[in-house]
Amino acid sequence: MKKNNGFLYLQLAEKIQQMIGGGSYAVGDKLPSVRSLHLEHGISISTALQVYTHLEKTGWVEAREKSGYFVRYSHNIRPALPPVSNPLPTACQVQVNEKLAMFRKTASAQKTISLIGASPETSLLPTAKLKRALQLCARELDTSYIPYGDISGYEPFRRHIAKHCLNWGRAVLPNEIIVTNGAIEAAVLCLRAVAKAGDTIAIESPTFFGLLLGIESLGMKALEIPTDPVTGISLDALEDAFKKKKVQACLFVTNYNNPLGSCMPDSRKEQLAKLLQQYQVPMIEDDVYGDLHFAPERPRTVKSYDEEGLVMYCSSWSKSIAAGLRIGWVIGGRYHERIAQLKFMTSAATGLLPQLVLTKFLDQQRLDLHLKSLRQQLNIQTMQMTRAIQEYFPADTQLTRPNGGISLWVVLPPKVNTWQLHEAAVAQGITFTPGSLFSSQDRYHNCIRLTNANPWDEDQEWAVQTLGRLSSEQLK
Repeated sequence: MKKNNGFLYLQLAEKIQQMIGGGSYAVGDKLPSVRSLHLEHGISISTALQVYTHLEKTGWVEAREKSGYFVRYSHNIRPALPPVSNPLPTACQVQVNEKLAMFRKTASAQKTISLIGASPETSLLPTAKLKRALQLCARELDTSYIPYGDISGYEPFRRHIAKHCLNWGRAVLPNEIIVTNGAIEAAVLCLRAVAKAGDTIAIESPTFFGLLLGIESLGMKALEIPTDPVTGISLDALEDAFKKKKVQACLFVTNYNNPLGSCMPDSRKEQLAKLLQQYQVPMIEDDVYGDLHFAPERPRTVKSYDEEGLVMYCSSWSKSIAAGLRIGWVIGGRYHERIAQLKFMTSAATGLLPQLVLTKFLDQQRLDLHLKSLRQQLNIQTMQMTRAIQEYFPADTQLTRPNGGISLWVVLPPKVNTWQLHEAAVAQGITFTPGSLFSSQDRYHNCIRLTNANPWDEDQEWAVQTLGRLSSEQLK
């Protein structure tokens, strides 16, 4: 049996999932008893119970009192994938700030069940170990954290980042890295380094509204590129824009785009790097979700194929360790010095104390073990959310199938207005993100983004069920 993360019960659970997905068991079929698993596979009763507990948690099976376990869910009948997006082929002024302000005001008007988590819920994060690192810093520090730090960041912390970069296929030196106040600041510094007000930036469609806000704040335009929900941007459409000199730079989330969850295959990343080189167009690569892969291997980055320093790589540990520390970084390539100048002009340096805490944490912990556990849980929560959407949403709903990250993109029937849906949901104590926030154009009014950031419980189930009911009511 193929190994899966070293856990025997996960190996067998994966095998049963494959049999359900392959049609060996249909929805409603009874599965072998716990005792049968114990005898047939030579495992203990407790391990056999773990198999079904895992499958039950992920929504694949259900337990029926005194009857055993039955198939509840099959990927064969899950919602269809959304089509490749089809944005207007012209650049637009970005105007999402007002809509986002209205959304934030509405979403925070009362206590809600949140389906909008921007990073994993704190119970999934190494909070106790971070607290220990903070205590050690407080005990050991003198006054060295009080003055301004190095513009590029705390050097021991940059060494940790450099080591981590080997995971996505690039040897990086600490002096190539600039530490920033989160990945958004890194992306905005890169935009300022390579473009000016009025210039056009190629982006995915849809894409994260935080990146759109950065483009809007700088007075730049956005050219949305057709994007496949599985493989990412259309390289043909992008090359056409390059040939027509439509764009000054690109800004892409190549690994588990927010909100689609698309992940560009490594071979296409290599093709993209060659296109950038051929047309000498700089690219900003936001890779904040790259570590949250569900498959065994981490996807590579466009930066790993960059031979001329055209790719500015931005990332952070906000999605995997602690968003509140506001620590990100950029590897600027040929634009390093310009980004460093802009960093100094903008904020002088990133706060030293958060860097010291993260350095102490990374000195004493194996980050790979934490990430492994986090990825397993996010994968489970994605399957749980997917199963609930399939069960409760209108029959012709379309849904992405991310293999990493924290986002699910839901395309409802065209008659559904998701701003009205959000208003109705907030009245029920539920909040989610309407799709039109993820575009510079007047698009995606029948789409929503949900996230797998929160552990699945009765509140999450009820919230998704309620959204499905409210959506269906708009169709009457």
